[in-house]
Amino acid sequence: MFAAHSLEEARKYDLDLAIGNRLAQNPIVGDAESVCFPVGLFFIRGDRKGPGEQLTQQAVASYGYWNADSSDYLDLVFFGWGKEEGAPPVYNDEAFRHCKNQVEKISKWRYTGETDLLLLNYVCPLVQGSLSGEGGDFSFESVIWLPVERMIDSKTIRSLDGLVQELINQAKDVRKGKREADVWEISDRIGYYRSRRALWNSFRKFLLRDFDQVWNELRPFAVCDLRV
Repeated sequence: MFAAHSLEEARKYDLDLAIGNRLAQNPIVGDAESVCFPVGLFFIRGDRKGPGEQLTQQAVASYGYWNADSSDYLDLVFFGWGKEEGAPPVYNDEAFRHCKNQVEKISKWRYTGETDLLLLNYVCPLVQGSLSGEGGDFSFESVIWLPVERMIDSKTIRSLDGLVQELINQAKDVRKGKREADVWEISDRIGYYRSRRALWNSFRKFLLRDFDQVWNELRPFAVCDLRV
């Protein structure tokens, strides 16, 4: 889990180092030319009031727990935030806007103004099973775009903590016995469990017309192509 003031910082000083260490401990065997890992890009402002401020406080309070629990399964990057050893994350408005502008420039994503989470693959080219000198990069070919506050308002999720835990749990299950995972596999697992739950809730109401609940449960977790 990382706090970063730019895409370059997140790539070079956070993700490349973490993934390089991961591959050193569990080398890729074979002729693979690249490897990918799921990464969550958080866009959460620390200068808001009302519900947005409460959500930010929840994220700051949960940062240490998320960092420990996500471990090697799901890398999370908080854009526009800084983190010193033993201190809570600190928000920087200029850095946030810089990161937002960088991502909007290289993708079709546009910031909602609230709290956004993009789940996508971080693709790393390999040379003999190790990271090449080029380092990795964010791939916007397969993205799950989660507008967190809209999902809370629609009761698709109950809280930010619950959403992050769901993503971590599915990433852990996908990674069992594997060295890598990708966004499609996580989306498939979320779709399976959420559709099963939504279908059961609809049947319990004895109203066959209520199957729009299934669509509402799954829609935010759909994979989309946000390449420019």
